[in-house]
Amino acid sequence: MDINLFFTHTFKENENQFENSIVVMCDVLRASSTICAALHNGAKEIIPTVNSEQAMNIYTSLDRASRFIGGEQNLHKPAGFDAGNSPMEYTHDKVAGKTIILTTTNGTPLFTKAKSSKMKIIVAFVNFNIVLDKIDDLIKQNETTQEYQSIDLICAGNSESFSYEDALCLGGIVEHITQDNDNFKLNDSARASRNLYLYHKNDLFGFLRTCDHAQKLIKNNLYDDLDICFTWNLYPVLPIMEGLSIKKSNI
Repeated sequence: MDINLFFTHTFKENENQFENSIVVMCDVLRASSTICAALHNGAKEIIPTVNSEQAMNIYTSLDRASRFIGGEQNLHKPAGFDAGNSPMEYTHDKVAGKTIILTTTNGTPLFTKAKSSKMKIIVAFVNFNIVLDKIDDLIKQNETTQEYQSIDLICAGNSESFSYEDALCLGGIVEHITQDNDNFKLNDSARASRNLYLYHKNDLFGFLRTCDHAQKLIKNNLYDDLDICFTWNLYPVLPIMEGLSIKKSNI
């Protein structure tokens, strides 16, 4: 089974490229973490959109009682939005039972990738173990069904460039699913991410706080978001992309 990793979502996607693939998508800072927070706090679903205009168009078409719009562009909450892109804003009293329309600079364009995949999972540090468990289950099932040929891991990246936090989160995924199994073929990006994770794992979050995106959040006084996003398994939910929306899986 192949394991392929993409450092950003901006690669050219071929038709049906991911048809036989388990796809795992990661935007640690902050869309994946915010999605996990929202689903953990009872949101019905999240509909990711590529920009504020599309988000507002969908939002205005929904029933007032069941809608919620959130996100950011260049860290700032767009005018008229209910929330930004901080996990702290998606509390139970605000989002329970609601459809959330979400747009972010890096994360939500990521979720438009891999349209042909039958299994698209959203991961961050805040739901790391439950995603690992799901991938392990799928690998075991695949020994019989042969439904999947590859696991494809896609980073959101930061402004269309490499981001350490996404690469190390997915590098941790690669390390954990391969450490007792030699039946995987890794592309160079997957191997590099795994090696980076192993190099930094003893002070993972300390190191990540020094990196570009984290420093940008710190300069904008978003320290609390880092505390949340850099916490293992804070929101043990399994977000699965179904069609155009992301929902909490019942495993």
